[in-house]
This record gives sequence, structure tokens and C-alpha cells, in this order.
Amino acid sequence: MIERISWFVERVWETVFASFHSWSTFQEALERIPLVFVNFTNGLAWPYLLSSLGLAWLLYFVALRQGGTTAKSFREYAFPAHLYRHPSTLLDFRFMAVDTVLNFLMWIPVFSGVGLLTAKILSVVVIQRMGWEPPGSLTPAAIAVATMGLLLLSDLINYWAHVWLHKNPVLWSFHQVHHSAEVLTPAAAFRVHPVENLITVMLQAPVAGLSALLFQNVLGRDRQFMMIFGVSIFGFIYGLLGTHLRHSHIWMSYGPWLNRFVMSPAHHQLHHSIAPRHWNKNFGVKFTLWDALFGTLYVPREPETLQVGLPDLDSRDFTTVRKLYFLPFEKAGRGLLSLGQRRR
Repeated sequence: MIERISWFVERVWETVFASFHSWSTFQEALERIPLVFVNFTNGLAWPYLLSSLGLAWLLYFVALRQGGTTAKSFREYAFPAHLYRHPSTLLDFRFMAVDTVLNFLMWIPVFSGVGLLTAKILSVVVIQRMGWEPPGSLTPAAIAVATMGLLLLSDLINYWAHVWLHKNPVLWSFHQVHHSAEVLTPAAAFRVHPVENLITVMLQAPVAGLSALLFQNVLGRDRQFMMIFGVSIFGFIYGLLGTHLRHSHIWMSYGPWLNRFVMSPAHHQLHHSIAPRHWNKNFGVKFTLWDALFGTLYVPREPETLQVGLPDLDSRDFTTVRKLYFLPFEKAGRGLLSLGQRRR
């Protein structure tokens, strides 16, 4: 048992610090950072940035026609100085810069390791123990149904992970980092603590593993019609629907009908509001199905003036990059201590 634990610890250590094994591996990790703009699995890929900018321009044009803005230019409308020079936004940019580097040096190897480990465990359990044989081919209809089913399952896990992050006092200590943003700009989307990302990755790992097992023998043309630029066509299309407007001051809903099925940027802006009617609403990521099913859906209708942040004013605690990383551990420790005292 000691040998197994030692072996596991060594593998974890190697995975976490894979980028630090040599100067060349360190350089390779840093050289991958600019690739986020051409990696379509990343939210910073150029089509998603460009589409959000284009949608913002269309909304500006409509607002001009309807007299809904006093901005004298598109730059003033999309990038108002009072938001982009706000201390909270400047902190978002600093945190984003640091976390992007750490992401390629440490977090990506960790998250990849979790995925590979889960896939191997599922392979042993499902294929070797249960005797299930992955299909060699699937019809286009079967691939479409399977892809949509896995997407819905993934979204359901994201929903409950998000609820858990809000409801569990210890996990809320880490999720507070995201909600501590006092204004919404696209940079606020990246104010996410690594522990929160790790929790989500671990919960999503079985879905990714099942997908890998199901499609491992389905190659080439059989899958190409469901992929675009190497990613799922569903994910790609959703990324073009204003993903960077979710954390912004620009109100964008999908209309009264589509808002009941798909999470619009306005849905998530309402989720960040500290108004009692908005708090703990709209936990979903892509679909409103789960919020509607479990009674947490708030459908955006008319544009609303929102105040965002933390309802208990703890936003003032998160004023530096160091505090964003380390203060949640202190808060989680106090929460665990308090929980233990109540149980005793």
C-alpha cells in the first residue's frame, strides 16, 4: 500500500510540475500561450472574440436608431472608461495575466492528468470488467444523438457544480473570487480560482471519459460532420453567440422564445446581480433546461440596471492578485473549523 501511495504521489508531482522538468519544457509551455487565440476549444479564440465584437456593434447600431444610448462612438459604447479603468477591471487584467501563465505551466497538465486518469479507469471498468465493446462505426444520426446527449449531461453537471459552489460554504469561499468582480467586463470571466476549475474538471471528467470511449473507434468521415475546426459544432456555434458579452455591461438577450431554452448573455449578467430577485438564479451554462426544471430560472425580458458583486460587501476583501489566490483558503479553513464546532 505504501508503495502504491508513493507511486501515485510521484505521478502527481510529475504531472503538476511537468513544465519545470527542464528549461526546454518550460519554454515550450510559455510558447503555447499565444496559441489560445487560434485554439477553438479556448474562449479566447479569434472567432469568439470577433463575433462578440460584431454583436456589440450591431447592438450599438440598434441602440443609436432607438435612442437607447448616449455614447458618441462605438468605442465609448463598448469600452466605457469608467468600467475599463475601474480598479476591479484592472485587477481582472492582472489576475488574467498571471493565471494564463500558470495555466500553461501547471493547471493544464493537472487537468489533462485528471482526464487521462478518468479515461483509463473507465476503460478498465466499462470495457474490461463489464465487457462493453466500443462501436467501430456509428450512423450520422447516432453520432448526433450521442453528441447532444453528452452535451446535455455535461451541462447538467455544470449546473449542479455551480449550485454546489454557491450553496456549500467551503466551496463558496473559492467561488466568491468570481463574484467579487464589482463591474462586468469580459476580463471578469477569467477571475476564477484554480480550485473551482479543478472541481469542475473532476466532475466533468467522467463525461469526457465516456465520450472518449464511445468515439475512440469512430474516426474520420464518420465524425467530421459533427466537428468544425476540431471542436464540436454545438460548442463552436454557442461560442459565436456573444460568449464574451456574458460578462459585460452590454445587455443582449435572445428574445422571449429562445431565452427559455438557451442561456443568453443577459441570463448570466442577472446571475451576477446582488438584487434579491436575481440572487441564486440562472446557474446553467448553455441551456436553461435545468434552471427551469429545478426552479432557479429568471428569464430576462426588459433590460435591467444591475449592481454586481457580493451581497455581503466582501468584494473589498479581494483587492490584490495575492488575495484572490490565497484568501479563499483562509476563508475555507475558517468555514471548516466552524462546521466542525457546530457538529460537536
